[in-house]
Amino acid sequence: MALSAGCSQVLGIEDAHLDAELAMGGGGTAQGGTSLVAGSTSEVAGDTHVHGNGGSAGGNGTDKAGSTNVADAGEDTGQGGAPAEASACESYCDAVMTNCKGKYEQYRTFDQCVRVCKHIPEGTAGDENVNSVQCRIRQASFAESEPFVYCKSAGPLGAGKCGSNCVAYCSQACLAACGAIPAHEDDPIQYSSSVTASPSCFVGNTVYCRMYHVAAGIEQDSPDEHCPHAMGGDPCNEP
Repeated sequence: MALSAGCSQVLGIEDAHLDAELAMGGGGTAQGGTSLVAGSTSEVAGDTHVHGNGGSAGGNGTDKAGSTNVADAGEDTGQGGAPAEASACESYCDAVMTNCKGKYEQYRTFDQCVRVCKHIPEGTAGDENVNSVQCRIRQASFAESEPFVYCKSAGPLGAGKCGSNCVAYCSQACLAACGAIPAHEDDPIQYSSSVTASPSCFVGNTVYCRMYHVAAGIEQDSPDEHCPHAMGGDPCNEP
């Protein structure tokens, strides 16, 4: 089957150079997600004095020998001195990395999770049956007690609970091609990024293999390396 879309459709990866002979695949997903909220940490040691809007005597703080005076806490906090709130992707990745481990693993690293998450629509808190980050947060929370049930739907593919596998993997242009991938009796029954999962999701003519290489390409900023796999090239073309 001819390629239905360029790899630029696969979760927003651009500038891929593909083998025209690759059969089947294509991909992409709706753009969305949220930016990460990056905090900063400063260490103050010894007799160092750090001032904000106050200053020495007569301001908001007074220096004393052998003490540390940190005024106007602008770092490590949000407005009003409260800790900065985690983004939806940070909350999601904390939950799915904590609750889905071993053969239920959905992402190789926290960084990979965050990078993939940014290409998934954020959605609304409490989402069900929607291809969104918020839906996956909900599933990841359930996975704390039942990883064997909920990790697959908390992962990048959604497993029918947070979007179908093909909806999560594809843009509209490739849905027909993805749905036409033939099932094989030796295929995995659910997605896992773990090297201990058997059968492996790293190889085979399945949406699982293609999703694995999409995530790898995003994490490593290497679309030229992984997009051909994600579009049905070796090793994602073996029966």
